Amino acid sequence: MESIIQFRQMMADSKFFEVQKLIEVQLALKTEARYELLKIYFDSLKAQQKNIPVDITLELSELESENNQHEIVLDLLKEISSDQHQKFYFRILKLKMKAAAFQGQMDLLYKLISDFYLRQFEKQVPAIPQIVSEYVAKYFQHDFNLKLKELALSLLLNDIVAAEKLTQELILSSVEKSSPKGIKTKLQSVGDILKAGQNKSFLEIYQNYCLIAANGVNEKSEYKKIVEMIIFFDDFKFQALVLNLLHQLNFTEEAKDYASAVRSNKEYNFVHFDKYFPHLKSYFVQPAVRKNLKSEEQIPTPDLKLTTKVKSEIMPSHFDMEDSEDDQRFMHLLKYQTYTTDQLCDLAVSFLQSEMPKVALRASEIALAQSVDDSSFLKASYLKLTCQLQLQDLRAALDTCLVAMTKATSRDDILSFLYGQAEIYIRLNQKKQAKNILSKILSIDSKYRLAKERLDKLNEI
Repeated sequence: MESIIQFRQMMADSKFFEVQKLIEVQLALKTEARYELLKIYFDSLKAQQKNIPVDITLELSELESENNQHEIVLDLLKEISSDQHQKFYFRILKLKMKAAAFQGQMDLLYKLISDFYLRQFEKQVPAIPQIVSEYVAKYFQHDFNLKLKELALSLLLNDIVAAEKLTQELILSSVEKSSPKGIKTKLQSVGDILKAGQNKSFLEIYQNYCLIAANGVNEKSEYKKIVEMIIFFDDFKFQALVLNLLHQLNFTEEAKDYASAVRSNKEYNFVHFDKYFPHLKSYFVQPAVRKNLKSEEQIPTPDLKLTTKVKSEIMPSHFDMEDSEDDQRFMHLLKYQTYTTDQLCDLAVSFLQSEMPKVALRASEIALAQSVDDSSFLKASYLKLTCQLQLQDLRAALDTCLVAMTKATSRDDILSFLYGQAEIYIRLNQKKQAKNILSKILSIDSKYRLAKERLDKLNEI
């Protein structure tokens, strides 16, 4: 400590060369005061306008970084030439990433990571250091473009397992979390990355799905590729994607046949279709056809001039007429029959499709009451919310959302019930609350459903 004070006094007396030589001896001894010695040594060289060894600059930068002196770190790194930057690229990158994360400069951190991925790909060095993976997992876990670059690097490594996992995540996020306009562009990107890979094995089937979903069928050979998808995919969510592809290509009969196979999958979940592919629900549930009364049996139109409309402050505006005979019959069935939670959820969906929201509501309420885990609770809550929205019971629907949010932990569940809240506030004409919820959704996922379009529309009002 005394030597440090002595060196500083010598620096004040402009004895820079003497300080340099004395500290060089001290540094060779690996003293505990190395951090302070390095700072004085750096200043002595700079005062003499001498070239500062890059290893000294980097060591001092790393010590300053440990003390969270990131402004000093960035100034020190400016002393390193561009040639030396390339030589010590990763040591410098780590310092810059830590500084950006500490200072909350997420755009800069994202650019540093993205540039690093591109550099690794260009140099055909596919390894991703753990510290980079940690930053991605912490700040950019669901970023499509970074995952796309990770996929390219996994293909370079011939890591088929990692590449398949990334491919699945990219495809599902493209379809389930993007606006309709962005789906084809994203799938095209995934397909192009897979197409450029070597030794793809079964990944070629994922590639074929992406390119056909993005561009349609252009050659006869692509029909064989669709058949390969049908045979290969046993995961329920990807079977749903193939069914959607068949539907989009107007293969109606084939889609009907394939829907039976999808329905028999043990992971089958109708709510998945309700959330992401509502246009496919007709393949699983046929709406009940109600016969019209014969003309002679139709109820005569009342003489409205002879009736008066009685207003009631107690009766809610959405109050309906008495339940139909069908409603009463199915309500009775639900009351005296025993069903599992999954069966009740499927029944609720069927009743919704049959335009019987009151019965669907009752089925979802029973499912909710007997749910034994968070997953079944949230599934029943989503159905209950759908019923209440159809019945215009908006205050009750809001309560359902708020209760469900207490158990929602996954990103998808949180976004679903937040979106439900936004929908309710819009219908209640509570624009400020709706804007707040939509803004929160966009902060989590900037492309979630139609959140941006709805927020823009509210801002115009």
